[in-house]
Amino acid sequence: MELELRHLKVVCRLADTGSISKAAAACGVSQPALTAQLHRIEDAIGGPLFERGPSGVRATPLGRHVLGRARILLADMDELIGGSRRYAAGPRPLRLGSVRMVMFGSWLARLEELLPDREIITQVDASWVALNELLAVEVVDVVMLGRGDTGHAAPCPTGVVEQTMVYPEPAAIALPTAHRLAGQDEINLAELADDIWITPPAGKEDGDVADLRRACEAAGFEPEFRYGNLDSVEIEQLIGAGRGVCLCAPTSRPIPNAVILPLTGQPVLWRRALRWRPERISQTDADLIHEAFVATYRETIAAHAAVRPWWADHPDAHPVVLDPR
Repeated sequence: MELELRHLKVVCRLADTGSISKAAAACGVSQPALTAQLHRIEDAIGGPLFERGPSGVRATPLGRHVLGRARILLADMDELIGGSRRYAAGPRPLRLGSVRMVMFGSWLARLEELLPDREIITQVDASWVALNELLAVEVVDVVMLGRGDTGHAAPCPTGVVEQTMVYPEPAAIALPTAHRLAGQDEINLAELADDIWITPPAGKEDGDVADLRRACEAAGFEPEFRYGNLDSVEIEQLIGAGRGVCLCAPTSRPIPNAVILPLTGQPVLWRRALRWRPERISQTDADLIHEAFVATYRETIAAHAAVRPWWADHPDAHPVVLDPR
């Protein structure tokens, strides 16, 4: 892993708060996620940066050295950016983060039409927790995230606001066409107790796996996961090859040799939302980003979901799309 400015900001945040839990809350991530990231940073640097004790964390000699250099580098970068803005003409770039999704290109194109005078710099990641962390350390100004609506969701970082665009968004299930249940109109989660589950792309730290595991346990079984750390194309290939089943969003495109069916009773719900820093993004701009997203979302639903045979007969499987306030 190569060190980036956001990693240095995390190290400084740990030193300033003196606590893993307080630093995690300030960054808007879980304690396990922040601990895992710290381990990756320490591996990249070559040694432990903090000692853990009953009163919190304290920098090691190596940590104090890194902190000294990090604060200088971050201060220099702030001066570089702030000084450059004084000479720059026109509005500053919009730094947009987003989870990976099939409609990202269409959303971005529509957003560029609504904001013709703004340069849009994008940061796309499978993990919304990683994007939330980038927002916390001010690498991006606004993020579009898709998250579960349970206690596994990371809180907003300090000073960040959230605006919901789609909720509830019921998860569907993608099955191979040769699956024993592929001919049904809808699937009861308990009927999948003996199936192999393909891990969602975002991974454990986003809470997706935890949410699915909770729903499966409520249905009376423990899911068996395989094939972790895959992208969406690889997941689609495995489903089509009959290697397992996977949750998917209503906007999911058709998958070769697979069917997408609703789950009875909406056992897993997601929320699509914007998070942004008010000092960087105005409410007007946030509403324009929101407007572009929901227009693209509705188009994608119409193109992909509305043509499925069961769609008209299952309004409970439809997401609720919210326009800007």
